[in-house]
Amino acid sequence: MNRLAGSGPGRWAGAIWGAFAAGAGLGCAAGVGGAAPALAVAGVVAASVALALLRRRRAGLGARHHAAALSAALIAAALLGVSRGATSEAAPGPHRIDGHLGSRPVAVVGTVRETQPGGGGPVTVDVERVADGDSDVQAGGGLLVTGSTLPAVAPGDRVEVDAAGLRAPDRRPGPESAATLERKDVEAVAVSPLVSITSHGGLGPARVVASAQEMLVHAVDTVLPEPQAALTLGVAFGIRQPLAAGVRQPLQDAGLIHIVVVSGLKVVILVSLVGLLARHLSWSPRRALLLVAPVVAGYVVLSGAGPAAVRSALMAGAAGMARQGGRRTDPLPMLALAAALMLGLDPPLVRDAGFQLSFLGTAGIVLLADPIARRLPGPRLLVEPFAVTVAAQVATLPVMAGTFGVIALLGPVVNALVLPLLPALIVIGGCGALAASIAPALGWPLLQLAGLGASLIVGIAQVAASLPGAAVHLAGWPAPWVAAEVAGLAAAALTACGVLSRRRVVATPRAAVVPPAAGQRPAPAPVSRARLLALVAIGGVTAAAAAGFAAARPDGLLHITALSTGAAPAVIVRGADGSLALVDGGSSPATLVQALGRVLSPIDHRLDLVVASGGEQAAVSGLAGLPGHYEVGGVLAARDMNPGGVKVVTALQSAGAVAVDPSGRAWAWGGLRWHCLGFRAQATDRAMCAVTVRGPGGSALILGDAGTADQEEIAAVYGPLLAADVLIAEPGGALAPVLLAAARPRVIVAPTAAGGVSAAAPPGYTVLRTGTQGDLRFDGGPGGLALAT
Repeated sequence: MNRLAGSGPGRWAGAIWGAFAAGAGLGCAAGVGGAAPALAVAGVVAASVALALLRRRRAGLGARHHAAALSAALIAAALLGVSRGATSEAAPGPHRIDGHLGSRPVAVVGTVRETQPGGGGPVTVDVERVADGDSDVQAGGGLLVTGSTLPAVAPGDRVEVDAAGLRAPDRRPGPESAATLERKDVEAVAVSPLVSITSHGGLGPARVVASAQEMLVHAVDTVLPEPQAALTLGVAFGIRQPLAAGVRQPLQDAGLIHIVVVSGLKVVILVSLVGLLARHLSWSPRRALLLVAPVVAGYVVLSGAGPAAVRSALMAGAAGMARQGGRRTDPLPMLALAAALMLGLDPPLVRDAGFQLSFLGTAGIVLLADPIARRLPGPRLLVEPFAVTVAAQVATLPVMAGTFGVIALLGPVVNALVLPLLPALIVIGGCGALAASIAPALGWPLLQLAGLGASLIVGIAQVAASLPGAAVHLAGWPAPWVAAEVAGLAAAALTACGVLSRRRVVATPRAAVVPPAAGQRPAPAPVSRARLLALVAIGGVTAAAAAGFAAARPDGLLHITALSTGAAPAVIVRGADGSLALVDGGSSPATLVQALGRVLSPIDHRLDLVVASGGEQAAVSGLAGLPGHYEVGGVLAARDMNPGGVKVVTALQSAGAVAVDPSGRAWAWGGLRWHCLGFRAQATDRAMCAVTVRGPGGSALILGDAGTADQEEIAAVYGPLLAADVLIAEPGGALAPVLLAAARPRVIVAPTAAGGVSAAAPPGYTVLRTGTQGDLRFDGGPGGLALAT
């Protein structure tokens, strides 16, 4: 375990582990550009560390060779990680459950993987077979089953799920969003289906853990009402229970949602409490470790073995073994080792929000918490939780924004008030739940105290969340910014390792150096804190800039996003060169601006092209909200628009947009081929057009406001031009069979309002509705446009 010590070799071992982990994670994360950013990160990180070493002007030839060898080792580790991450994705099977999305009735046979402790919540099923009206085939992937009338099932049970249709996971941020479920290989959701148990599973680890969780949930629910019961279970054991929106939202806005899951902080608290007990009993370190290890392992397993808990358990175990050998532990190498082990075994884990929050938060705390705390006045009981929260929040900002859609500005202050209460609540709630599982009366007093503590936390969260400016709500965070942050933190940490492995840090700019004795090699010159921070900042900023630039470069493919703007079409098209176009805008300016804010990055404030396919109010009124929010480069509109449409287009032109009129012909823009399929609407006798977009990676047909009679005319005139991977229908989704036969789309998107009535799905087609599934993004690829995950 000497590699975990705070020595130079230990730091460099941590640097190499960290380079491997960064390569594996970024090589697997296709959402940030695949291997290109990882290669950029590897090169810049290695160069920054080599620069820190070679900067020692008094170093001899051997030291320079040592620096070159370390740089080569870092590059090799990063490239090996890239290779491991890029090859980790299993080839998709012949049939997947996501190929059966739509409103067609399906019957799914599979095995229960995960249940909601205590019942009444979603159930995850590993799919084995799928049958619909056309086929009965073996399939794979995960299915999330939700509803209020689900039977009591346990992991290992075989079930049959009869659903009226399957939908894709919700793309909006949240605990059951597509980004959160992707790590679990969940590709479809069945809402309120009929679930039948065909056979019960045998005794296994998952079933034992589920039974233990069920026992604790029943014990606490018997004594405490909601939401105190759910909060107590979450605080004490990390057992996930449903929380009402009036409770969950204030916790998120106040930055306290982490207290109801098992985080690294809770594992550290548990280790400290058990260690305190061992010291009180005067146990030896070896005997204390024998107590800590099974307690932590059981706690992690009982909580569901999430990435944060596993990471903390690995680091706690490594630290304990290092102390057994009399070594001083260093958190950065241990963090790098834990990341390398977890990503080496399972690279797709990098997409899990819990993994990202755990490692980024820990890195931020290690690097920033102590410097922040030293500079703040006040009692340590409040200053230290404040500093820890600020450090973790700065490091995890992109992940919090993308996963939960919220940045808690008052989080540090609120956590400074709440975190000192956690150790007591964990002990009181945990002991009370264990006692109540034996007899409710035994645990009643302790659980009542835990319930009061939970109510106090909710009250603090609600007060904090009600203050103006307490939180900023976002829909997501650009993936290149995440890559830049990870690269910057990695380079900063590795640069610090490079400097500290050979130098000591002094408080003054340059300390006096004792001349070496005859025959001795000169000692490395000390480095001041200011110079160390400058080197770390240069390495981090350089790596972040390189990774962000590499990840933000256009991928040369077509991307389509159907916005959820109610029963009206609005489509974002991102060209092969990264240019942005908007086709139609819905009927509400406010709704359109909100939708654009959900799907575009904070730096995207220009729409290079706006296309108004027709002049009807339902399709173009929303475009009136663009001036003042987005710069518009060009606007294409039908010749014969109604007065309202003319007014909207005139407003865009007054704001600087250039008028374009390619009606009836094809044109090139953004690395794509466009065609305006002109027709005269039978309902209004006005000129309109349907729009086709083709480019590298796929094609799309956007019908705008064309009714079924208009679609028959379009099919008769433009038949060969209609073939498309994705067809975005008119409001409500009504489609003419002759147009479907000409277009042959793989997926149909129906713009609908939430809870609104829409047309029945055509037999044999997958239909997605924006009113129920939110914004739908399709990414180009070798097989054409496909729904993004």
